Amino acid sequence: MDKRIKIMLFSIVSIVLLIIVIAVTPEIVKYMDENRAVAIVNGEKITKKEFAINYKSQINYYGLDKAFLSQKVGDKTYEQQIKEDILDSLILRQIELQQARKRNITLTSAEKKAIDQQIEQYKSDSQSGAEFKQYLQTIGATENDFKDQVIKSQIISKLYDEVTKSQKASDAEIESYYNSHKSDFVEVKASHILFKVNDSKEETAKKKKAEEVLQMIKSGQSFEKLAQKYSEDETTKQKGGDLGYFRKGQMVKEFEDAAFSLNIGEVSNVVKTSYGFHIIKVADKKQLSLNDVKDEIKSTVESQKKDEYYKSLIEKWKKEAKIKKFENVLKSVSI
Repeated sequence: MDKRIKIMLFSIVSIVLLIIVIAVTPEIVKYMDENRAVAIVNGEKITKKEFAINYKSQINYYGLDKAFLSQKVGDKTYEQQIKEDILDSLILRQIELQQARKRNITLTSAEKKAIDQQIEQYKSDSQSGAEFKQYLQTIGATENDFKDQVIKSQIISKLYDEVTKSQKASDAEIESYYNSHKSDFVEVKASHILFKVNDSKEETAKKKKAEEVLQMIKSGQSFEKLAQKYSEDETTKQKGGDLGYFRKGQMVKEFEDAAFSLNIGEVSNVVKTSYGFHIIKVADKKQLSLNDVKDEIKSTVESQKKDEYYKSLIEKWKKEAKIKKFENVLKSVSI
């Protein structure tokens, strides 16, 4: 081959290679930057990209902006504090994933398939699909990044179940819990007459009407008949306002406080809640027995024991872990 032709071909190849390098350089630089470590946990890297996805996800969830993030909380800005909290949570997650790996805890093919199906179902809906796509763009994540987050979350859930399965509630613990929480296991059977307040302009008139109906009750008129006539709770009015039995925590606080303070047969004064104004009558009140609530207490006690035990394991794992943070990389992440 002629020397000049060789030189020409070499030049062409060089130019093509240069064009390719120029074209891919931004992607290479981006890849290298995203894969820098914000922390190393027992020799495993938490990448800048993974941190940024979690950081932007939280910023997006709470609708925070740069003005808010720049404000001070103590000797730090909100941005610094949020970043530190998220990094700590990712470090903890990495430790948990490492502990899961030691115990050969993974997702089954069926569990992974269920995640895929859930994502596909989400994407197939026109509204949620568009929202999902926008969400991924906002936090700088791909669909695979999102899937990876879900998988990790489920593996940690399985780790929790595995290491805490021995934490059981004894009969003595169940009985002790019952005896120290007896007031939580009281049921009240009550009826009410509701005067709904949909607008603040209605408040004065509705309260006045409630007071008038209360006077009718005090004068001896039937609570049940007045409920059928005046109550604006369409679900209960035809039953004379009967709400059935309920326990603490099932009604709004103002209603609950009034109902549990009444004796059987007593009628409350007018009670204001977020729904409007109520007149309440207690028909029955009873203490549930230990046998009535034994399964519920067992679940509560075991849940508490599992949480406490898992927390102690977390503290142990953290103390044993070798952790290195890279503050300069953390600072380079922005919204």
